[in-house]
Amino acid sequence: MTKTAKKVAKRKTPPAKNGKNGRHTTAKARRKPPESPSPPGLDLSAARTSASEMSWAHFDRLVQQLAKTAGKFDPDAIVGVAHGGVFVGGALASAMQREFYPVRLSRRSRDRGLRGNPKLKGVMPKELKGKKVLIVDDIASSGDTLELASAHAKSVGATKVGTAALVCRPKGFQPDYHALREDTFFVFPWDYASVVEEPRFEL
Repeated sequence: MTKTAKKVAKRKTPPAKNGKNGRHTTAKARRKPPESPSPPGLDLSAARTSASEMSWAHFDRLVQQLAKTAGKFDPDAIVGVAHGGVFVGGALASAMQREFYPVRLSRRSRDRGLRGNPKLKGVMPKELKGKKVLIVDDIASSGDTLELASAHAKSVGATKVGTAALVCRPKGFQPDYHALREDTFFVFPWDYASVVEEPRFEL
């Protein structure tokens, strides 16, 4: 190699310049910065988890299962707590051939994610006096609803009170009887579909 060729080989290509300030940039400086983390508070669980829609057929099977387990209690009457408990309680009362009474609470703790002191709206039926009563809800989480309704049933003279739920949470309140114990988020048929009203469900 000639001296001229060696000089040419030693020459380095000048780095590119930024148009505004004329500063040299290198390949390392031109690399894209890492992606910024997700904004704080953003719930990414929806991408991995989805709700489980419960069909009427599945609901009926669970009610029949609940009727078998609650048969040990052998209630004289069943009280369904609105909203979801009215559907579960009504179906359960039909399966067990028992009297059915719907009641409504002014505020349900699990609806707002709060643990407080919900109040009973309306009056617990006086017909419960002297009877074994089963209080029913769709989901048992904190247990505030079932415990409150149970206390009111006793206040009107119920001789014995039991609790039941279609679904209960493993780490939550455990009713006397249940059909499922799991953390799955269920969308019940009455949550997203039009339901034909029946006189017994009216409050």
